[in-house]
Amino acid sequence: MLKEIKNNLQELGFSEKEVKIYIALTELGEAVASKIAKRADLPRTTAIDILNKLKNDGYLTTHTYKNLTYYWIESPTVLSNVLKNKVEIAENLNKLLSNLYRSEHHFPFAKSYDTKSSIRKFITKTITNLKKGSTIYTIDAPEMGNYAKIYSDTIEKNLFYQKRKSGIITNTLIPFNSFKNIPEHRIKNQHIKIREMPDGIKFKSSLWIIEDDLMHFSGKPPFLVVIQNELIVFSIKSIFDFLWNISEPKN
Repeated sequence: MLKEIKNNLQELGFSEKEVKIYIALTELGEAVASKIAKRADLPRTTAIDILNKLKNDGYLTTHTYKNLTYYWIESPTVLSNVLKNKVEIAENLNKLLSNLYRSEHHFPFAKSYDTKSSIRKFITKTITNLKKGSTIYTIDAPEMGNYAKIYSDTIEKNLFYQKRKSGIITNTLIPFNSFKNIPEHRIKNQHIKIREMPDGIKFKSSLWIIEDDLMHFSGKPPFLVVIQNELIVFSIKSIFDFLWNISEPKN
């Protein structure tokens, strides 16, 4: 059992000497540094350094009585408590670092969203943060109703209002003979230029190019992939420009 305890502590990041001190103090329950050092078979100065480190890490506590410092571990559950706190810190740090990581668009980044709520939040945040006068380039399939599967009419109207307020223009390519499937209010309520692609080009999802981001979106099932990569976005935008030039203006 003792061997298994040592191995587990080392798996948690304890050094060999830290394992000796921790086990010695666990067995003693409460003791001064000299007694712990003797039990662990380590020099007293080494034991004090390790005890202070374990104290700073939250694995043990101390109190002073008649000028002597006593160390003790209240319960082995302190291990899980400390690690739970570290996990919470790590999860919070992960969110902060992810935001920092996404701020550097020259470094490749990709993320997926697979719930209606997360997709709505991402698209709304993206449009809200766009600079005034920005242009969004999209390839869409009106007959698929991808947006209707994600947005209510009210949320869609709010997005259109936000785009108009910020002077955001949308250049949209759609499959051949699908312009008739677009409700008139969706055209009137936003600054949008629509062109139908030549017959034979099939498209059932939605593709967005917004600044340095490439977004591939489908409403059934809800799924959105975001890619930040200069070469990929440049390449897809070149394909979009080619299709735009050979497509028929509809409004």
